Amino acid sequence: MKEAIGYLRVSTREQGRSGLGLAAQRHEIEDFGAKQGFFVKSWHQDIQTGAGKDALLMRPGLATALKEARAARLPLMVSKLDRLSRNVHFITGLMEHKVHFMIAALGRDCDTFTLHIYASLAEQERKMISERTKAGLARSKKQLGMGFRAKRSRAFRSRLRTRINAGRRKAAMERAEAYRVHIEWALNNRDRWGNPVSFRGAAIKLNQQQLASPMGGSWTSRTVRNMAFRLGFSNRIAYLPTNILQGRAHAVYKLHPEMTVKQLIAMLSLKYSVGIVRAAAAARRCRESDANSSWAQRRINWPLDRFTSLRIRISEAWKQHPGFSGRQVIAKLELENSVRLKWVQRILNDCWKASGRYSREQRRMGRRSLAARRSPRRSARNP
Repeated sequence: MKEAIGYLRVSTREQGRSGLGLAAQRHEIEDFGAKQGFFVKSWHQDIQTGAGKDALLMRPGLATALKEARAARLPLMVSKLDRLSRNVHFITGLMEHKVHFMIAALGRDCDTFTLHIYASLAEQERKMISERTKAGLARSKKQLGMGFRAKRSRAFRSRLRTRINAGRRKAAMERAEAYRVHIEWALNNRDRWGNPVSFRGAAIKLNQQQLASPMGGSWTSRTVRNMAFRLGFSNRIAYLPTNILQGRAHAVYKLHPEMTVKQLIAMLSLKYSVGIVRAAAAARRCRESDANSSWAQRRINWPLDRFTSLRIRISEAWKQHPGFSGRQVIAKLELENSVRLKWVQRILNDCWKASGRYSREQRRMGRRSLAARRSPRRSARNP
């Protein structure tokens, strides 16, 4: 098959966000190329009006497409003539660039005379569209009183916000419908372990197809997820909702508070594996809920890690028995084979410093030195 350069254009930013025009043009060009034996090597697009004779300065996508087509001596393919421009002078200038462009709606072999006629019709249609749009906007502003603040009552503003939100939801649904085929294809793939593909994997598949997102950029996991839920593809997604994941993580945390993130993923026993980022966030929320109820954690601000629960247990033991040594705390909590003595002593010293019941000189001396000085007095009082 022969190669060609594809060009897409919509007039307004809203049309670019919806993706309806871009997706439809791409589909028409691909069908036309398949029938004529052409394969689109690269795609270029613009979100710009078709008016103006110097539109090349305003359309970097078209300028790049013409430069690439001229350098490689490849034809430029568009769905309709008005996607290039609605200006006769601009169409004539493109013909002078010595770049062969093919119009999918007009066929492969279309002579210059026919192109001039269709360009004149497109320019006249642009003028009529502009006149109708201006007249309709003026009539709507007069009927709704948009030019007078006194006519904008609270009920009117409420109705206006409701219509705006409904329009946004409708536009989002239209964007999703425009990409229904692509989203469904991406979610039907499998990962390397044979499980249903994740949102990130589906986004990677779409980016590999060089398909632009509704905003004109690359696909992300959030974009795929939002469109999948709008289109009702939740039954095909290996995705555990956050509230359910958090509930299961709390249940595991109560039984194994010293778990790591990888251990949490293994203990969840889910049908599909949970990503390490989501599992780490769930584990951190569990530790935060446990740390908020600890006075020592609030004062000392220990790091939230797999030892958070153990630090809190040691601080509670110190609160009940301030005179305990590190070995006594280890024996009381039954931690003989899980922690080191120096680490427990460091936690006890942190609790002693954070208690705020001692003078500056006593804090300078340290907890163990203070206990050693007090022991002779206690023995003298209690012989």
